[in-house]
Amino acid sequence: MRILLVTTYFYPQNRVPVLRVGQWAKYWALQGHEVTVLTTEKYRFLGPYGYSPKLPDNVQVVEVPFLPDWLRTRLEGRAPPRGDGTPAENSGQRLRQRVRKLRNYIGSLVDIHDLWINPALRKGQELLAQKPYDAIVSSFSPPAVHIVATRLKARHPEIIWLADFRDLWAHNHITSARGILRRIESTLEARSLRNRADALITVSEPLAESLRQRYPRQPVWVVENGFDPDEFPGWRERLRPAPSASGMLRICYAGTLYPGRRDPTPLLQAVNRLIDTGVLSRDRVAIDFYGQNEKELTAILHRCNGNRHGVVHAHGFVCRQDSLAAQAQSSLLLLLESNEPAARGVLTGKLFEYLVSGIPIVAVGIDTENAAGALLHHTGTGICAIRSEEIQAILERALSSGRFDFYQPEPERIALHARDRQAAHLVGQVQRIRESRPC
Repeated sequence: MRILLVTTYFYPQNRVPVLRVGQWAKYWALQGHEVTVLTTEKYRFLGPYGYSPKLPDNVQVVEVPFLPDWLRTRLEGRAPPRGDGTPAENSGQRLRQRVRKLRNYIGSLVDIHDLWINPALRKGQELLAQKPYDAIVSSFSPPAVHIVATRLKARHPEIIWLADFRDLWAHNHITSARGILRRIESTLEARSLRNRADALITVSEPLAESLRQRYPRQPVWVVENGFDPDEFPGWRERLRPAPSASGMLRICYAGTLYPGRRDPTPLLQAVNRLIDTGVLSRDRVAIDFYGQNEKELTAILHRCNGNRHGVVHAHGFVCRQDSLAAQAQSSLLLLLESNEPAARGVLTGKLFEYLVSGIPIVAVGIDTENAAGALLHHTGTGICAIRSEEIQAILERALSSGRFDFYQPEPERIALHARDRQAAHLVGQVQRIRESRPC
């Protein structure tokens, strides 16, 4: 097959969304298919960068520039250092922070990648004119990827189009639009998908059900996030035994914080009470945060006096290998998510790396009614807790027994989430759609 993958996230960006599409492209190619990746030019402000795994020769990456020179210069310009000598934020970083705040009101509307739509459409048309393609796979977010794909599909209806949703477009639990903007966002989504996409893909059954309610005439498939078995050789052997809880208790979180949603406050409260009561020495515990979360973490710690014993450490952004190494050296991995109904289907990419780490997982903010909590329970890799008292009881039990008794991993269930299996499954689905079409 020839597959056109439409995505704004791709290597060398060092971001979780890259892994899903990047590893699909890799395994499609290894399974004998020809893959063309239609993506954005990787401007400096679209980073962080630094993750460039070698791809098979039959993966062609086509980067399309989309910013006028004056805007690129402004967004990428290096700001002079602050008075204390620390680097100041440039215009691109400041813009990203401001837009992130606005997302609570405008949702996915007004995105800088909208400027990419027309240049990417022209390049896509050029690629499709050069040789026939069997399938287009576009992976949200931003909306631009599906808008490009739907226009290519309109001009080439014989091509099978799969629209992938790592997160929902409209009705997103974190960045959903409000008021009249919500209606505009939903209309834009419907115009792009309805009667055009041959199938919709998402990461969990709750999100799939949300899509089925809005698009009852189109197939909706669940292809969860996963892990690359090449990146975690020997992962089965690492699953047993679980790390001891009798030495230094290292709790690690790698990912994004959203105060009030993906919020570690219950964990911080539990650990602080254990130290206050003498159950746990402050010298025996460290809570490590990795990611571009310094401002969010500072706000959370200030609000709940969460670091009054000095056990919380913010390491900022690190490269992927350093992040994985930090996880491997931990005794407990932290997963954060909201238990609000709209978030019940969220399955973050890092969760699947957690599954093969050999480290027990505690999910804060959710229960097993949540897709992530159900996955932890099903694979025997973790435990859920919403209230700080629950977390305190889990930690007290582990400290008393010297082990995390909830950690009983099921290797065969975990293996179902390997990216090579997912890639082969998607190709099989495309073949079935093609065979079902009238000659």
